[in-house]
Amino acid sequence: MGRIGIFWILLAVTLLVYGLLVGWAGQDMIALTNGAAIPDLRVTGYGVDDIRALLDGAEPGFPEAYARISRTWDVAVPVLFGVTFAYGIWLGGGAWRWLALVPVVMGLSDLTENALVTQSLLAGPDALDPGTIGRASAATMLKWLLLPVSILLLVATFFKTRARASKG
Repeated sequence: MGRIGIFWILLAVTLLVYGLLVGWAGQDMIALTNGAAIPDLRVTGYGVDDIRALLDGAEPGFPEAYARISRTWDVAVPVLFGVTFAYGIWLGGGAWRWLALVPVVMGLSDLTENALVTQSLLAGPDALDPGTIGRASAATMLKWLLLPVSILLLVATFFKTRARASKG
């Protein structure tokens, strides 16, 4: 199996795990929030009032359920996306290999977000730390900024390698 085959296997596993997170575990999370937006999905960020409102409106047990997901499925997903996209971009060779750092940073920001949001939710509405929530929000926005950049780099790498293969 070649390097491209490894990439496709990584991508298939990544999308399968992501699909399970969103389709199975994510649906349970949304039900526990009573329709409120989960911080991970807030592209434009959030503040203390948003997290307090989420906690006040959510079902009992939501913070613990979120913590279970963020420490299992939502560890696997950022790692898989970061590794898969970085590997795919790395295959572009040359200077493209430095660009493979973009999805690595994306994955790390997602993991940071998950840890900080979990810490905040488990603290409860009366013990929310604005600094922790601010860092979590910044990590969330960075993740959402770097996701489309990572996808574009991956697609550009694909076309670059295809063009190189057709020339030689």
